[in-house]
Amino acid sequence: MKRGRRALAGVGVMLLVLGVAAVGYAQGRDADGSRMQARQLAPGASHSDAISPPRDREDWFFVRVDEARELTFSLRAQRGEAKMTLELQGATGDRLGVSTTEGGKTALARRVNPGIYYVRVSGEGGRYELRVR
Repeated sequence: MKRGRRALAGVGVMLLVLGVAAVGYAQGRDADGSRMQARQLAPGASHSDAISPPRDREDWFFVRVDEARELTFSLRAQRGEAKMTLELQGATGDRLGVSTTEGGKTALARRVNPGIYYVRVSGEGGRYELRVR
């Protein structure tokens, strides 16, 4: 009986490992590559990351706002010539603004009500810094 349980446990572990490997392969190494995987940023915070196509085409973030206010997002690409896009979305996916870097920099400001807002950074590739105020 113990031998049968060990065999079943071994099969379970194998399926778990295969499942994790399949998810890892499907998502690549990109832990923030979809809206469902968005990382939280707080107003006043900054985050450095990189886009590296073809597997890592975009990074997602979200900001939780407790009161009506002006939100400003600024994006700076390390390589000034790299084209990167900054997009702000509401909780339901409605596009609130889009801006593309010029000279490696761009900013996007919007007056928002309380809620959750999503930011997508995409582009040709390279390191960047995203700030939210």
